[in-house]
Amino acid sequence: HLYECHCCSHLVCLNHLIEHVQATQRNKERFNNLRNELKPFVATFKVIIEKKLLNIEREKNLIEQAQKLLDAKIDSIDEVQIIFEEIKQAIGLSQLDCIVKVEPALQNTKSCSCICKCGNQNGKCIFI
Repeated sequence: HLYECHCCSHLVCLNHLIEHVQATQRNKERFNNLRNELKPFVATFKVIIEKKLLNIEREKNLIEQAQKLLDAKIDSIDEVQIIFEEIKQAIGLSQLDCIVKVEPALQNTKSCSCICKCGNQNGKCIFI
């Protein structure tokens, strides 16, 4: 005789029904645990992206200010120098953000359930 599993409606013989239900419950628990682990990563990633978007807006504004100075034949050395320094600083920071550190696999690198290998220290991931 086959019996319908109350979790998934599959037909399973009595000998395997308990095992099937337990496996289904373990899978459901694992799924819920993964979802709970994912939530803080999504929140952190969202904050990172929002910060990048704010930086992009600030940098676009710098470009617009510099372009106005270039187009308007302004004689103010101070204004040009301030914008120039701000743009140089923004370029330097952007270049730092774009550096991806690649290292050989480490023996003590921990695997986490987010399907990555990371040595997460000081909020920075090491891509391997």
